Amino acid sequence: MKDVLARVFEITRDSRDGILFLKEFQSIAKESFAVLYADSETIFESSEALFSDLKILYQLDLFPLVVLEEASFQYLKAFFPLEQTSDDSKRSLGFSYQLVNRNESLHKEMLDCIGDKKIPILLWDESKEKLTNILGRSVSILKSSKVIFVSIDGPIRDPESSKVVSILQTLETSERSNSELFYDMEPKKGYTVTDSQMEFVEVAKDLVRGSSDPKFNIVLTSPFTLLTELFTVKGSGTLVKKKNKIEKHTSLETVSLDRVFDLIEDSFGKKLHPRFRATQFDLLFLEENYRACAWLNKTEYGYLLSKFAVNGFLRGAGVGRDIWDLILDHCRPLFWRSKPDNTINKWYISVADGVFKDSTWYYFWVGQSIDVIPKLITILKNEPEDFEAKQSL
Repeated sequence: MKDVLARVFEITRDSRDGILFLKEFQSIAKESFAVLYADSETIFESSEALFSDLKILYQLDLFPLVVLEEASFQYLKAFFPLEQTSDDSKRSLGFSYQLVNRNESLHKEMLDCIGDKKIPILLWDESKEKLTNILGRSVSILKSSKVIFVSIDGPIRDPESSKVVSILQTLETSERSNSELFYDMEPKKGYTVTDSQMEFVEVAKDLVRGSSDPKFNIVLTSPFTLLTELFTVKGSGTLVKKKNKIEKHTSLETVSLDRVFDLIEDSFGKKLHPRFRATQFDLLFLEENYRACAWLNKTEYGYLLSKFAVNGFLRGAGVGRDIWDLILDHCRPLFWRSKPDNTINKWYISVADGVFKDSTWYYFWVGQSIDVIPKLITILKNEPEDFEAKQSL
């Protein structure tokens, strides 16, 4: 197991978050881990890369339901033995697998496969059934919250920067009509989307709209970056999910402060100083299940962002960005500080109007006049530490 984890961390370059995600995956029912779909073109062109990562998941006792097209399986039968072989002269997937049926016995067959340490494969015939239907039914039967859509074309990219579009979200139908359920999805000028990527978009719309699970998501990634998608906060693909429900609080009476403090301590990995526990917020943005929050206080120079906390497993799932958007809508001008070793600093620098650094803190601001920035830095420097010294959870 240590060797396998070392390989994961070598690929993802992220041991701390890798362990966090592994523990989360291991805490759910094995048959609910994920549903993974790869189209024929991906299997034909890059099956070895995909199966290399699947082998590592297999060695970690993580068993996704793999959905393949009939043509893909015929290809596999021609070039790979059905079972793992010890004969190095033969090509192998590197793990054992077994075909399962698409009917209601899927749950039992999944459990049998996992018990026999085999990855289950479900075949799809495009002429008989829509991809959305087979994926949706599999998710429902297995009670899975994640679908992984693997394509040789990789994730959707911004046409101007060529960077991966990491998150696309849906709004509740009460906020927009069904025809407007997706936003930021219309191709921009010069935006090129492949057939595979458009298929992902259409499937994602149907699956996310039809799911009652608030944690459900579907991600489009490359066969070369599956582990990076699964075991890092940043991920490697385009994630589609429902927009997180964020509540706005202006009174201590409407929240459980103990739960908020637990969230902050869990996020930072430190114990809050009793002095901070005795303070009050002027404005608190809080995810409805206490999985993320922003604690703000109003000053003569705008809002001071005192704490921005996100549950470790949700980093990269968009909840932090949802809260940040609300902060920008309601709390300008804004300023805050962060320790130099805080891993979020790179993102802070990308969203702030400016930053000043010293050996103790990084100081950030948005929407501030140049003449008040020295005053902001002085205020932030003089703010007491919010966590107890030399203590961790």
